[in-house]
Amino acid sequence: MNLTINIEILIINVLFYNIYIYGDTMNPHAHMKLQSGVCMARHTVFDGIDLLFLDVKRETIQFFAKSHTKTFAINHCEEGRIECKFASGEYLYMGPGDMSLGWHIRADYQHENYFPTKSFKGIVLLVDVERAQHVLDTLVADTPIDLTAIANRFCENTDFGMMMEETESVRQIFSSLYNVPDPIRAHYFKLKIVEIFLLLSVISTESHEKRGSYRKQQVDIVKAVGKYLSKNFVKRITIDDLSRDFDVPASTLKRCFKGVYGVTIHQFIKECRLNEAKRLLQETDESILQIANAVGYENGSKFTSTFKDFVGMTPSDYRRV
Repeated sequence: MNLTINIEILIINVLFYNIYIYGDTMNPHAHMKLQSGVCMARHTVFDGIDLLFLDVKRETIQFFAKSHTKTFAINHCEEGRIECKFASGEYLYMGPGDMSLGWHIRADYQHENYFPTKSFKGIVLLVDVERAQHVLDTLVADTPIDLTAIANRFCENTDFGMMMEETESVRQIFSSLYNVPDPIRAHYFKLKIVEIFLLLSVISTESHEKRGSYRKQQVDIVKAVGKYLSKNFVKRITIDDLSRDFDVPASTLKRCFKGVYGVTIHQFIKECRLNEAKRLLQETDESILQIANAVGYENGSKFTSTFKDFVGMTPSDYRRV
């Protein structure tokens, strides 16, 4: 589905891609609902440094993009999951707690972002190196921050940069950015952005293992399995059944499935069942046992216990909310 939006230069870099969407002039501190299930807030923190907050509740978004050779982006995922498809045919996935940093070098293209869990909440810190370097040189003259050197170090082995789990110190910084009171937001963002660059200038890239990638054939099979499970979660389905039906080794299926969806096949089935149970509790008058049976649980007590662990309240309490 194409995303048609009236904003001048909306720059979103999600997993090493800069995305430009054209239209009318945009406020540098704007909160927008771009399309059903897509919200974004953009803040120009310094000249050449934009901070973007993305909140997506859908499976796909399609963008038209242009390259910007002296720009790199730092991406942080707080919730959900996003797929990154590269020209090489490889796929990488970013989940909660993951951070990435990379140059943008691609030419004009049309790009589709896919969200396996139909949700994504994250931050993009977009940096125009030539403009931002002057700002940082003035702010921290006694501790030089070389933006080009930082980006090059993270992109040493790949044009697309590095994806890694955040360190505890970086996690604290990014997590604090999501809920900042309005009166202090502008100054708070400035302090935290400088802190991020200071930390990145000393973080070692050698201790981080290269994130495993997946081939298109593997991803296509996993998505087909996910679609099948989403429609047949009531049935008793084993890994061996799926391995046979989709003609893929069980070990490969388990590894690739968790890589794409971020959960095991067993967890995926359980989430499908419980999400359907939530819907039935809200939209029908069926008894708790009837709903338990309808989503694949033969034992009402087991269903209630599992539901409470998943939702944080019993089915009866959830129905009353």
